[in-house]
Order: sequence, then C-alpha cells, then structure tokens
Amino acid sequence: MTPSRTVPSLAMLRAFDAFGRVGGIRKAAQMLEVDHAVVSRHLSALEAFVGTALIDRRAGMRALTSDGAEYHRRISAAFQEISNATLMLRKRHDQQLLIWCSPGFAYHWLSPRLSAFADQDDDIAFELRSMDYGPDFAINEADGDIRYVRHTASTTVPAGCRWIELATPTVYPVASPTFAESIAGRLREARDLLGMRLLHEESDAEWRLWFESQGIALPPSTIAGPRFWHAHVMLDAAKSGQGIALANDFLARNDLLSGQLVALKPTDLPLRPASIGSYHFTARSDRWHNGTLARFRNWLIREAGRS
Repeated sequence: MTPSRTVPSLAMLRAFDAFGRVGGIRKAAQMLEVDHAVVSRHLSALEAFVGTALIDRRAGMRALTSDGAEYHRRISAAFQEISNATLMLRKRHDQQLLIWCSPGFAYHWLSPRLSAFADQDDDIAFELRSMDYGPDFAINEADGDIRYVRHTASTTVPAGCRWIELATPTVYPVASPTFAESIAGRLREARDLLGMRLLHEESDAEWRLWFESQGIALPPSTIAGPRFWHAHVMLDAAKSGQGIALANDFLARNDLLSGQLVALKPTDLPLRPASIGSYHFTARSDRWHNGTLARFRNWLIREAGRS
C-alpha cells in the first residue's frame, strides 16, 4: 500500500458510518439514497482495504465486530467534526431550517400548512424531508424531527436532545363510503371489525392496541390484512375501497371533510375514545432556543393546537 492510499474512499466510509448507525445494509442504503447492493460493495471494499472483518455476518447477523465497533466510533467522530464545521458555515446567518418528519404526518398535515409558515417567516430557507426513521442529532442531520410515538414504545429522548408533545390524537377506523356501505348492518360493535379487511402500516401493532382500548383481548396470532408501511399509502388504499384503516384527525381530517373517507360507527355498541400514541417534536438541547428553530417550534405548537 503506497502512502497515498492510507485513507479509504469517502464512499466506503459513508457506507460504513451509515451501516453502523442504523444497523443494516438496507436501512443504510435508504439513508444514503442508493441501492443496497452499492452499500454492500462499499462495505466489502472497506474490509478488504483495512485487512480485517468489520461486520459480523455469522448466522445472518449484521452487527459490527469489535474492530468494526472501534473503527466506527472513530469514523463517526470524524464525520461529526466535519458536520459541525459545515454546519457552522451553513448556519452562520441562521436562515436555514432542515426538518425531518414521519411520512404520513408530512404528507397529510405538515406539507399543506407550510405555506402559512413561509408567509409568516419568508426569510427562512425551509427544507422538509419525509423520513420513516429519525435523524442522528449527534452529527446534525436535522434541526428538528416530528415523529409519532406509541404509548407502549420504550423510546427515550436522544442524548443531548429535548422534545415536546404536540398532540395525542384520538384514533378511529375509517373506510371509503363505498366500502362502508358494503358492510352496513354487519358492523354492530368493535369486535365485528375482526372479521373484515383491515389495513396496516408496517405491522398489526396499532390495530392490536386499538382493540385493547375497546376492551377486546386478542390471541397472539397476527391480525390479517395487507401492509403498506406508510400511513399516507395505507389511507390511499382505504380511499380506493381496499379495506378499513386506523386514522386520526391529523391524517384523515381533509379526506373526511371531502367525503373520500368516512369514520365507521357501530350500530349497537359505540366505540370507546382511543388514543394509542402522540406526536413529538425533537431537537438538540443546545439549539432549542435558537431563533429560527424556536419560531418554527412555536408555530408548530399553535397549528397542532388548532387541529
């Protein structure tokens, strides 16, 4: 190895850093917005370059070896220093704001309202990224993040961050008017929904929590129904008559007002009001009172309070 080749390529290092932070090749690929095969090639190339295994692939695992963990710690620190130096330049005039947000909330609620924020604060260069996982605040991936957190989740505030609860909405089943008409007379109580086509995001967890809120104990077997991974895709499926989805006012209000969706109401036994999670806004503690971020946070709190 010649002295000029003592440093791996930036592509290799970025792939390895992303892998170490999110714990998987496909997740790293999503973060970097490249194909997973590209990430896999970069990781293999990096291992060949340094001459040792960095990833433990035994039994299908995708964890770091002890060498890999130490190397990732130092690589991440270097990337953080680069990020901090870059952020210092980007934020010098404090007129840029990068917000990450869960896709459903971004699509149905936040995006349609951003023009109001822009009208109020037209000096801010605003960027919204719809992501299904949260940012790494340690390397300044975002100024703030909006995410739905289920009440049963063991989620804690990231180190060095603060968060506030924006809203704890009531959750209810919705369907297209045509689908609702097709089940008229069959929906007498909440339990009857178990015999109907239920739509899910990435798992049956939300439906399971909702049925528990109605006093219905379920067996451990999975609740049947297609999975769409994102709330806005699931609700689009509901609007097209494919089944029944769980929603809240932040996701479904416009579709309810337009008549594309209707809230389902049993004929005999009313549904109990159910809340299974909250929307949170998270940001770094050392930037919490930053002028631009604080202006957006205060606007967000006011808007969420009106919904």
